[in-house]
Amino acid sequence: MSVSRPRTILMFTATIAATAVMVAGCASSNQPEPATDGSGGTLRVGLAAPPTSLDPANMEQSTSPFAQPAYDALIRVDEDGTLTPGLATEWGFTDDENRVFEITLRDDVTFSDGAELDADAVIANLEHLDTGNSNVVSLVNGGEYTKVDDETVRIEWDSPHPLAPQAFTQRWVAGMMASPDALGNDPGSLATQTAGAGPYVLDATQTIAGSEYVYTARDDYWDAERQYWDEIVITVMENPDQRLNALRVGEIDYAVGDLSTADSAEADGLQVLHAPTIVYGLSLLDRDGELGSPLEDLRVRQAINHALDREGIAEALLGDYGFPTEQVVVPSEPGYLTSHEGYYEYDQDLARELLADAGYPDGFDLPVIASTTATAAQFAQIYAAQLAEVGITLELDTRPGPDYFEAMTGGTFPAAGIGYGSQPVPMEYDGLFGPDAAFNPLGVTSETVQKTLAEAAAMPQDEAVTLYEQIMTEIVEDAWYAPVAFAPQFYYASDAIAPAAVTDARPQVPLAELRPAG
Repeated sequence: MSVSRPRTILMFTATIAATAVMVAGCASSNQPEPATDGSGGTLRVGLAAPPTSLDPANMEQSTSPFAQPAYDALIRVDEDGTLTPGLATEWGFTDDENRVFEITLRDDVTFSDGAELDADAVIANLEHLDTGNSNVVSLVNGGEYTKVDDETVRIEWDSPHPLAPQAFTQRWVAGMMASPDALGNDPGSLATQTAGAGPYVLDATQTIAGSEYVYTARDDYWDAERQYWDEIVITVMENPDQRLNALRVGEIDYAVGDLSTADSAEADGLQVLHAPTIVYGLSLLDRDGELGSPLEDLRVRQAINHALDREGIAEALLGDYGFPTEQVVVPSEPGYLTSHEGYYEYDQDLARELLADAGYPDGFDLPVIASTTATAAQFAQIYAAQLAEVGITLELDTRPGPDYFEAMTGGTFPAAGIGYGSQPVPMEYDGLFGPDAAFNPLGVTSETVQKTLAEAAAMPQDEAVTLYEQIMTEIVEDAWYAPVAFAPQFYYASDAIAPAAVTDARPQVPLAELRPAG
């Protein structure tokens, strides 16, 4: 099941594709088969890389599947993006500027160590998140936390936090609640153990850190109807061919996939789940000319955009799995501009003309930091080939995962090849294009964008759409990026798993929500 997209869309955003690690699950031929009544059995999951910590406050969002079996979130997000009750029954802002947020909790929830969920427990989690190093802590941290009563917590921030409801869902680790007893007695233990209010608990005696993680069902889970398995086993399998082969022979039944194996998985009759949400392209970082590159000139940035054949690249590399793009949010996200679809038509003659007008009739050399991840590397080679046709030579410096990220955020490269998962505009401001964003190491920004975002953040989000569109208009027309195409993160499921679906509102099925077939 997939998300269809108009082939004419052109857009872009940023999140390292190399770190876009998602989960997979399965039932092994050597393990108990899933029960046909929708419960019981073993779900076996394959992941591409292990987490650095099992503590949600210290976990990268990309490795959240390792926390999903054990940690329920305050709010759930459904397939269509609708927010529904989780550990919280009610939530919302109580002011007019998105600075005061209240959460009302269930009164029948316990953690796996027996502690109770109440206002004190949530405050302990928020305070713990303030000290954490997760890449999503900025979504909700830094507030003043008040216990209104046993079931109600009030959060007050100095600045607007309009996306707090989304941040507290299971898609983002900020909403995952841990036992207050564990946080108070030994918070360090959460790096290798779990103490959540979710349907499972990590069995440390069977777990091999970095290799295999075993979760067993709790007998006191508060929402037993949503507890679909007796056991979940996550195995780290770095090689995508290894994961596909494991699916073929029945060792696993659900696995994270990738572009290189998607067609084979389709041919094997597997469920291939994909929602194109990761944008690949060039980030034109040195727009102020701090590093002395030609990117300071708008005409040069526009020339780069016109020199790229987005539709051809998307068709060649992604086929039906993706679509060309020029913007920084997916079409379903507030701020997307239908008016700017196709804004940079593929026109190499125009690109050469713009370069000549800017004083570069013979082109120039441009150092670019790029990732060695398979999909990102393929895109980078095509950027280089097409830009060479108009005289721009990309000096690609390709590095693996952490080395790439360190170099990209170091502020020494004028441009970077990136893959970034689409997010709501305020999140992208924090991570992608704001002055303090990790993916904007030179801090290049615009006063107009800053002021507009600040105004939008303090408004009801359904009223802020026009302002988000103004921000996206400036980013596209001022050529902050040269985005090329949106691609998905793939998931494969065998017929042992009930039919599942992903969307750009929820591009990954939460692990604990996968069900056995039958």
